Amino acid sequence: DTVLPTNPFWMDGRVYKNRVQTMLGWFHEFGDQQRNIFLERLLESCGVSQMHYLSTVLEPVLHESCPHNCQDLLSWLPMTISWHILSFLDPVSLCRASQVSTAWYELASEPLLWRRLSRRSQWRPSEGESQRLISLNTCLDSGYVDWKHVFSEMYRLRRNWLQGRYTVRTFAGHTSGISCVQFDDTRIVSGSSDRTIKVWDIRTNTPWCALTLVGHSATVRCLQLSGNQLVSGSADCTIKVWDLSMDASGCWSSAACRVTMVGHMHTVRCLKVDDHKVVSGSYDMTLKVWDVKSGRCENTLHGHTGAVICLQYDEERIVSGSADNSIKVWRLSDGECLMTLVGHQDAVTCLQFDRVKIISGSVDCAIKFWSLETGQCIQTLDWIRSEGHRGVVRDLQADKWKIVSAADDKTLKVWSISKGQRLLTLHCHTDGVTCLQFNDRRIVSGSYDKTVKLYDFSAC
Repeated sequence: DTVLPTNPFWMDGRVYKNRVQTMLGWFHEFGDQQRNIFLERLLESCGVSQMHYLSTVLEPVLHESCPHNCQDLLSWLPMTISWHILSFLDPVSLCRASQVSTAWYELASEPLLWRRLSRRSQWRPSEGESQRLISLNTCLDSGYVDWKHVFSEMYRLRRNWLQGRYTVRTFAGHTSGISCVQFDDTRIVSGSSDRTIKVWDIRTNTPWCALTLVGHSATVRCLQLSGNQLVSGSADCTIKVWDLSMDASGCWSSAACRVTMVGHMHTVRCLKVDDHKVVSGSYDMTLKVWDVKSGRCENTLHGHTGAVICLQYDEERIVSGSADNSIKVWRLSDGECLMTLVGHQDAVTCLQFDRVKIISGSVDCAIKFWSLETGQCIQTLDWIRSEGHRGVVRDLQADKWKIVSAADDKTLKVWSISKGQRLLTLHCHTDGVTCLQFNDRRIVSGSYDKTVKLYDFSAC
C-alpha cells in the first residue's frame, strides 16, 4: 500500500481507499440523471487545480462516442436546414459566420442566400441598376450568377451613400450660371444662362465639353434627355427637340434641332417628355401638351394664377407647382384640374410624385410631403426641425428610399424618404445649386458658379 506523507490535509491511505470504493459503488447504483446531478454537485466543490486536471484528461475523449461534428451544428444538419438558419442573418453576420471554418464558409457562400439578400427592398437598387449588376456578374458560358458579388456591390453602394463616400469631378465651360442638367451612362447635358447647351463625355477624364448646341436666343431653362433625344425649353418661349445620335465611331460629331415648338407667350420654365408627348409649363401661367414628333400643341391647361415653375406627369395625372404658392393635380386625358394643394408660404419650385404622395420644394426653404389622396400636407422638412436648407430649394428628386435636394445655400442634401431624416450634406459648389439629377450611382448638379459637378458613389 502507498504511504501518504503526514499532512493535516491528507486522509489516511486505507480510509481514503475504502471511501473511494464506497462512493464508486454508490455511483454505479445511481440512475443516469442522478449521476449527472452528483457530478454537478461534485464539480461545484472542485478547485482550480481539479478543473485544470479534468480539462486535460477529458479533452481527448470528450466527444469519442458523440455523433459526427456534435459541436458544429450547421455541419451536422442537412444543408437545406443549415441554409434556412443562415438566411435569418444580416449580411455582416453572414460574412462573419463564413470565417468560422471551411465548412461554414462553403455554407455561407451558397448563392441562394445572397440572391435572397439582393432581392430585399432595403438593399435592392433600381431595376436598371440591378440588371446591370447581374449582367456584369453572369458567366456568359454557363449562365452562373455570382450573387455574393452582386450583393456586395449593392451593399457597398448603399454604404457609400449613407456614409458620404464619393469622388467629385468638375466640368467647367459655361460662361454663365447653370440652370438645368441631365445625364445618362455616357454623357452630361447642361443648359445655361449663356444661351447654350453643352454635352460632356463622362467616359473620359477631360473637363472640357464634347459638344455645344446653339439655337436658343435666351437662357436655357429646362432639359430632358431620353436616349438620343434631347428636349430643351428656353426663355425665348420655344421648345426644341435635338438629335444627339452618335456616329459610327461612338462620338457626337454633330447634333441637329429636329423640331421647334412655338406657343408659349413667356419663358418655358419646365418640361417632361416621353416617347409621344412633351408637357411644358411656362411663366405665362399655362401648361401645354405637345406631340413630340410634329411639335403640334394638343392641349393647354389654365388654372394657375402665377408662373408655372415645375411639373411631373404619369399615365393619368399631371402635377404642377407655381409661383402662386400652390400645387395643382390635373387629369392628363382632358386637362381638368382635380385638386389644388395649398401650404407653402412662397413659390413652389420643384416637385415629384408617385401613386401615394407628392414631395415639393419651395422658395420658403421647406420640403413638404403631401397625400395624393387627400391633398393634406403630412410632413415638412425645414431648417429648424430637420436640419434642412437655409436657402431657396431649387430642385429635388426622389427614389424609393432617398430624396436629394439642391438649394441656394450652396449645398445638396440627401434625406431618408421614410424617416424624413437628413443623411448627408454635400458642400462642393461655391454658389447656389440650381439643379440636380441622380441615379443609383451618381449625382450631377449645376450651380450659379458656372460649373457642373458629378458625385460618383460607386468609385469608392
